[in-house]
Amino acid sequence: MNFWRNWLFYIKRHSILLHMAVMLVFLLPSGSHAQNDGNNKERIIRAGWHEAPYFIMDRYGRRSGYSYEYQQKIAAYTGWKYEYVEGGWSVLLDRLKKGEIDLLANVSYTDERARNFLFSSLPMGTEAYYLFVSPANSTISSDDYSSLNGKTTGVAKGSIQKDLFIKWAEKHNVTPELIELTSTEEESLGLLGGKLDAFVTMDVNIAPNTAVPVWKIGSSDYYFAVSSARPDLLSSLNAAMSRIQDENILYSHQLSEKYFKNAKVNQYLDAGEKRWLAEHGKIRVGYQDNYWPSAPGMRSPEN
Repeated sequence: MNFWRNWLFYIKRHSILLHMAVMLVFLLPSGSHAQNDGNNKERIIRAGWHEAPYFIMDRYGRRSGYSYEYQQKIAAYTGWKYEYVEGGWSVLLDRLKKGEIDLLANVSYTDERARNFLFSSLPMGTEAYYLFVSPANSTISSDDYSSLNGKTTGVAKGSIQKDLFIKWAEKHNVTPELIELTSTEEESLGLLGGKLDAFVTMDVNIAPNTAVPVWKIGSSDYYFAVSSARPDLLSSLNAAMSRIQDENILYSHQLSEKYFKNAKVNQYLDAGEKRWLAEHGKIRVGYQDNYWPSAPGMRSPEN
């Protein structure tokens, strides 16, 4: 008798638990961030993958980078899964135009591009462009615009840098030999001192022993661009970026601080400054006795 009583109690108790579990499935949202509706769930997005520091992969295959992290944040709201297509930025822009990829990061807006691509309603960041030369180059001087005349100057094909540089050159009445490149950023910078006298690019992640900036050419906001063949992606992209901005208005700035912290053009010395240092040698700095800069937790040294 006790056996059957215990058995009935066991069945009743687990029936109640099962009923409660079923109710929770219907009441709980499908996810904390991802919309995961019928249009977005498990959708595969073919996204362009180009140079660091926007896209980075370490020797263990771990991915990071400004644009990569931004895309992952968007995926948290859309449920998108990315299939990355690697290539130089100019090549990827052409593939986006042909509909061979769906999404490309770091695309500045122009009216011409707007006829071929769909742009996110909010920018994903802002970048500045400089003319860089080899550290060994002494023929191009920041205090003499005419020193650029006749010099071979590279720029990424189809980039906003090209348009800005042409306007800048006209403004300063200089006539360099412009060469459009489809190579990667690293490959293009490797041409400095050889095929190229100068190269116009962003002020990010360039070491002083590789290239030094001479003049600022301009700046622009940059966006996510969507293939015109995939207008269905745009509303989800805009909604996700809007939520990211609403939750953290400094999100883009924080990504810049994380990935572009070494992109400080004031860490470079121009030609005039180098000449001054060469002429003056060691710099002697005077300092007043018993006067020590203080900071929280810092003690002045004993004299």
